[in-house]
Amino acid sequence: MRAILLLASLGLLAAVALGGSIRRAEIDTKTVLSEIDQHPFGNALISMVALHLSTNGPLEEIIVLLNQLTSQLNKQQEEDDENNRTNQASCEENIRNFQNQISTLTAQRNENIKLRDITQASLNIAEKDLRETINALNLNQQRLTQGQAQRDQEHNEYTNALAEHQQGIKALDGAIQLLNHLQSGTSFVQLKKRFERVTAELLE
Repeated sequence: MRAILLLASLGLLAAVALGGSIRRAEIDTKTVLSEIDQHPFGNALISMVALHLSTNGPLEEIIVLLNQLTSQLNKQQEEDDENNRTNQASCEENIRNFQNQISTLTAQRNENIKLRDITQASLNIAEKDLRETINALNLNQQRLTQGQAQRDQEHNEYTNALAEHQQGIKALDGAIQLLNHLQSGTSFVQLKKRFERVTAELLE
């Protein structure tokens, strides 16, 4: 009877200590002990109790030992729960930080995309203005070349006309001098060669 009570108590205490979900009202002591014996810790506990019973040790010592083990397991469970809560809080804080970083980086990425688009648009406008400037420069260069050619042509024409005018003025001066000689009484025979030269110059 002493052994049965001890094993029943052991089964219930060990079931609680091992965190099992066994309902005491539905499972008998034998079934509980069988399930506990399949667990490494439960097997060691039952073996220790069996050894104690075989030496006829006091029942109170086993109960005290079981209570101590239960207390230690409960304390360990509380510590594990606290560590779990701490870890959960830390993980949640890390998740919030990561989410904030993701939001910040996403906003920066969007701003960079906008800046890139603005810069690209400005670059396109600048390239268009550059092309138009180059075209205008080429056109002005062509006009300058044409103007230079026209100026050279007009200058040549002016030079030729000037030479002709100067030659005409010289011929007229000769003719005036020839007429002055005729009026002064010089004979035509004396001035014939000179007259022919002046006439030739006037006809050129």
